[in-house]
Amino acid sequence: MALVSAVAFGSLSILAKFAYASGLGTSQLLAFRFVLAAGGMLALSLVARQSPTRLPRRRILTLFAVGAVIYTGQSLAYFTALRSLPASLCVLIVYMYPSLVVLAAWLFQRRAVSRWHLLALLASFAGLVLLVGGAELRLSWALLLAVSAAVIYTAYIMVGERVMAGTPALPANALIMSGAALSFCILAGGGGQLSPPATAHQWAAGVAIAVVPTMVAVSLFMAALPRIGGARAALLSTLEPVITVVLAVVLLGDRLAAVQVLGGGLVLAAVVFVQTAHLWSPKAPLR
Repeated sequence: MALVSAVAFGSLSILAKFAYASGLGTSQLLAFRFVLAAGGMLALSLVARQSPTRLPRRRILTLFAVGAVIYTGQSLAYFTALRSLPASLCVLIVYMYPSLVVLAAWLFQRRAVSRWHLLALLASFAGLVLLVGGAELRLSWALLLAVSAAVIYTAYIMVGERVMAGTPALPANALIMSGAALSFCILAGGGGQLSPPATAHQWAAGVAIAVVPTMVAVSLFMAALPRIGGARAALLSTLEPVITVVLAVVLLGDRLAAVQVLGGGLVLAAVVFVQTAHLWSPKAPLR
């Protein structure tokens, strides 16, 4: 689930670039994305006979708030940064979050972290650095927003792992996306961008973003969290930038340099390693 989710998430930056090129605004795109995704997830929940209304009221409110506040903040920060920064650089910055998740779990949940887990994290981050060819970072609002997206996503994973325990993925994600849809509709309306796409290209980009890196990716990732834990799911998700680079080569005509091939190999090696090794002790105390 986590790996397929990473593949779907890998298309997000590419589709966002296509959407911006077609003339969609940030709030307009995100409102459209989450309205479609919320409707689709609600329909799937009803078909599967897992209506969100069957959840406890407190759980409903919590999941809705996760979407309206945390997921909205992360998406807005990332998509705004993506307007100014290259997609590969945004992905690199946001992929600070696996290390942040491990650090947060160690600090707040007293979880033990093995040296092998730390080694896999270092390998995956080194691979990401190589993957973008050693891009130069300069202080800017876009850079700060990208860093903020990583921090907020860490909070989203930590909260999601706890909230999703014992909660079916379909109704949970219907509520999360509904919360995000409401927030982005308010933001788009306040900025005069609350309108549907106007061209076929805008519709295609908007629908693709709503389905692949939203409905499919988020549902599978949230379903994986209670099964393998936030830190392991986060590390497996480092497959995402590899997919992003491959799509950039195939769809945008980018060339894949030798250093990027090496970086992608390190990321994939870390993904395989974390799948086969017992890197995480979910309830072990600090030693």
